[in-house]
Amino acid sequence: MDFSIDMLSLGNADCNIIWTKAENADFVTIIDGGNPKDAKTIIEHYESYIKPHISDDSPILIINTHPHSDHIGGLVDLVHYFKNKIARFYYNDPTDYIEEAKRIEIKSLNESFLYSNQRVKKLFASLRQSDDLSDILAQYKISKLEAFSDNNLDHNLFDFVGPSKAFYLEQLGYFTNIDNLRTSGSNIQPESDINEVQEGLNSCDIVDEKNDASAENLTSVLTKFIDSSNRKYLFTADAGVDAFEAAVSNGYDIKDLHFCQLPHHGSRRNVSTNWISNFNPKRFWVSANGSKKHPRKAVISCIKKNLPDCKTYSTHKTGTIHINSKSNVFPERNWSTAEEL
Repeated sequence: MDFSIDMLSLGNADCNIIWTKAENADFVTIIDGGNPKDAKTIIEHYESYIKPHISDDSPILIINTHPHSDHIGGLVDLVHYFKNKIARFYYNDPTDYIEEAKRIEIKSLNESFLYSNQRVKKLFASLRQSDDLSDILAQYKISKLEAFSDNNLDHNLFDFVGPSKAFYLEQLGYFTNIDNLRTSGSNIQPESDINEVQEGLNSCDIVDEKNDASAENLTSVLTKFIDSSNRKYLFTADAGVDAFEAAVSNGYDIKDLHFCQLPHHGSRRNVSTNWISNFNPKRFWVSANGSKKHPRKAVISCIKKNLPDCKTYSTHKTGTIHINSKSNVFPERNWSTAEEL
């Protein structure tokens, strides 16, 4: 099978569209839906570059990697748009695994003057958006399918290489722990504290300083595609080092890639020098807004030091990024060549 891949330019938000040709049929897989305001952009891109070239009954598959607003936000409108053309909807819904009593506690924390903090507000927003998505899927009688690596898929269009259900439930326990949620504060370094000179001089040291992706981000679905030339493509969403290590320990091959999405908009918190080398792709792609943290300059410099032949592209630099796995299979767009970082 072969792919036409688009990483849409949505700032610090994710939507990847993979148009697959397999056995003389077309399939469209959409990974995440950006923020709520991004649905219009996603639909316009689909109508301009994909819909005119496929039949009306070509199946749509949608994957929500995790319920943060910049990944789940636009999916309600996408479900309204595609309706029952959606053949598969993959989604690990945290509300399916959180007891009602705990949900009530989280709601109380969110409404509390004393205990409400950034983490509580973000978690509560995720649960609310998960409910909204579940409601709209039920309206169209679209089943939610789990996206765990230990589930058997009924097709070979792609593989889920992470998380396993056990890893997911472990991380869910961390980020819904009520005692932890009551602790306010943040360990995120303010952008103003980033020294851009040091970013270039000590890039890999900075990347390896602390790989502390949040438990919510570690639940991100890892999706792997393999083309007709046996080249591997990995979409990482906001996953981190612990998630990659878990995938390998479960027997999945996510090294020596043709293409890899840099996790979490190029944040240094989600990757390491070791994993930059393990991925070893021909191309890194990142969806980012071009701030000091996204993509982080230390990450880009560390890639250049360790993988001098690897090209890195960001949506903030080049806009929507596009690639075909094989020439003369998909329609030519005559776009200009993307400018690497």
